[in-house]
Amino acid sequence: MLKILLLSIFVLFLGYQSMIAQEFAGSESCKGCHPAAYANWKQSGHPYKIQKLDGTNGPTYPVLSSQKTIGTVINYTLHTGVPEPPEGLQWSEISFVLGGYWSNARFLDKEGYLIWGAKRQYNLATRKWVNYTQADPGKGSYSYSCYRCHTTGPSKEKTPAFEAYPGIQGSWAEAGIGCEGCHGPAKSHVSNPGQKPSINRECLPCHARDRDFETTTYTWNKRVEWQSRTVSDVATGFIRHREQGDMMLASKHGEMGFNCATCHDPHKGVYFNLGGIKPSASCENCHTNKTIVGHEFSKTNASCIDCHMPKAARNGDQLSPYVSEQSAHYWKIITDPITMFENLEDISNTATPPATFKFIKVDDNGISGTTLEYSCLQCHTAKDVQWASIYAKGIHKNGITHINTQPGTSSAYSLGQNYPNPFQHSTTISFILPKASNVTLNVYNALGQQVAVLIDNVWMNGGTHKIDFHAKGLPNGAYIYSIQANNFGFSRKMILSQ
Repeated sequence: MLKILLLSIFVLFLGYQSMIAQEFAGSESCKGCHPAAYANWKQSGHPYKIQKLDGTNGPTYPVLSSQKTIGTVINYTLHTGVPEPPEGLQWSEISFVLGGYWSNARFLDKEGYLIWGAKRQYNLATRKWVNYTQADPGKGSYSYSCYRCHTTGPSKEKTPAFEAYPGIQGSWAEAGIGCEGCHGPAKSHVSNPGQKPSINRECLPCHARDRDFETTTYTWNKRVEWQSRTVSDVATGFIRHREQGDMMLASKHGEMGFNCATCHDPHKGVYFNLGGIKPSASCENCHTNKTIVGHEFSKTNASCIDCHMPKAARNGDQLSPYVSEQSAHYWKIITDPITMFENLEDISNTATPPATFKFIKVDDNGISGTTLEYSCLQCHTAKDVQWASIYAKGIHKNGITHINTQPGTSSAYSLGQNYPNPFQHSTTISFILPKASNVTLNVYNALGQQVAVLIDNVWMNGGTHKIDFHAKGLPNGAYIYSIQANNFGFSRKMILSQ
């Protein structure tokens, strides 16, 4: 099945290549007959992957903004647009602008060369000018491997209109991803509506890296590159941008035959709440009864996608050591107490000599995922993956335990009576540690069978501690909760009566 899928992708890509020789009508020709699709597309990011300037004015974008939050830690407003040209330059010195809709903006000079150097990239999420490629001034060619995903009808051959741009390898029919970028050349369709354009809605050639089948590349099937960074003195890293397709292929969703259009409306934008995610794509539609007791949105401001689609992919800039601006598309969270540094393997490309890069591991079934720092430590910033792993395993079944610590000293260990008792759904258990100790706290039913692990051999500071026990799914009756802290052990009875 996988081989058939990959062959289909390859055939679709070859079909996309063959479109170059056909005739394009331009997206404006679609507006009259398809006004709704055109209007939605015009508000999305696709038209603004690259813009040609008029020699005087800067680029134009729809005026959009959206509040972005993750739990109670990340909160910023995303705006479209670039406020000014790069430092020391005028708009008249720039021929094209790349991006500027949601992530970053980069610039081509009057000859079509990418402008490198200090403050030559604008990041929209952080509103900062940063280095592009290098700190020193420079320039680079705008190659087909880049603009094939920024334009409609890309070609390696130069048309007369592109002779003025030696920095651009070839040419294209329309700047940005226009209607025909997905639906195929449509000039004959405009003249004769009964003659449909050649439809090519495959997203992977651009939303997965190294799909051009012609340049030095990696083993591309379901492989996702990860790049290390240091952020605020934290050793971390992010998935290389534009890897959504490969992540999906390495997920259970991909294994089930999902494609991008399963969840996305391809005409609508995602980043500014424009309906780009279909109502049918709500997680709860398929994954019922998965609310984490004690971690509800009303308490934490965290949704399913904050944990299962963390912002672990970096295009423009990061907002914290574990949060950037592009969502992962694995959905799987690896709950082992490891960081991504321990979830990588080296893969070399086909260059001579080959260069080696870091790729995220896949298991024996070809499935992969993100590690806990992206799902948990993005909010629990003072914790580590060892702590997160304790609570992450079985979290949807067992709920989350909120541990509150009150500093202070005591001369003895003690285990308090839970309150309330009897209880209906949840109750609080308190205990005192006279000094830092390794603590285990379990719950057993009347038959002595373990039904919950509240604390599993965790090193805890001395003081008074409180922990919530949620009895979701358990029958009424008597239960025993038991603590072991260093050489201290004690048990008490509690009653569940719902």
